[in-house]
Amino acid sequence: MQSDGPILVEWLRRIAQRDARALESLYDRFSPVLYGTVLSIVRRKEDAEEVLGAVFFHVWQKAADYTPAKGSVYGWLLCIARSRALDRLRTRGYKGARREDSGGMDLEELIHEKGDDPLEQAHQSQAMDRVRAAMQRIPPEQRKVIEEAYLLGYSQSEVAGRLGMPLGTVKTRMRDGMKTLQGLLKGAA
Repeated sequence: MQSDGPILVEWLRRIAQRDARALESLYDRFSPVLYGTVLSIVRRKEDAEEVLGAVFFHVWQKAADYTPAKGSVYGWLLCIARSRALDRLRTRGYKGARREDSGGMDLEELIHEKGDDPLEQAHQSQAMDRVRAAMQRIPPEQRKVIEEAYLLGYSQSEVAGRLGMPLGTVKTRMRDGMKTLQGLLKGAA
């Protein structure tokens, strides 16, 4: 995903100018992986589909707010998707429905949930292999907080409570882990 960065930034520029074809291109490129992320948090297909729609509506409204210096387009989209999914959990009272362990639906299942075409599935499978390998290379204490937040959908405060550690420690581990993960993924691209 890193190699196509300039075109992604161009798509966002065009979306800010109300180019629906650019939004469609961005949607086609990222909807499978964002859907998987959202589904891993909200756990219901219907909710994941609604949240995904809200993510791309937000992109349509706020594309001009994207700043390349602050991070990648994918990172920006992932942040929006995660935030919208967590909002859905909070508004619908789904907190009790979250899985208390890291078992349940496998990441591969989430990626293939929509029945993408074989080429897209192969691309997503390769991306997941890279993410999985990179996650194994970051320190376990960083990996744990990232998994709690991004796979189980807990806020940083909730992660701190669940793991019995100060909020500042959780934030530091998450920041450091995400930086390490980003560096590993850039090197694998």
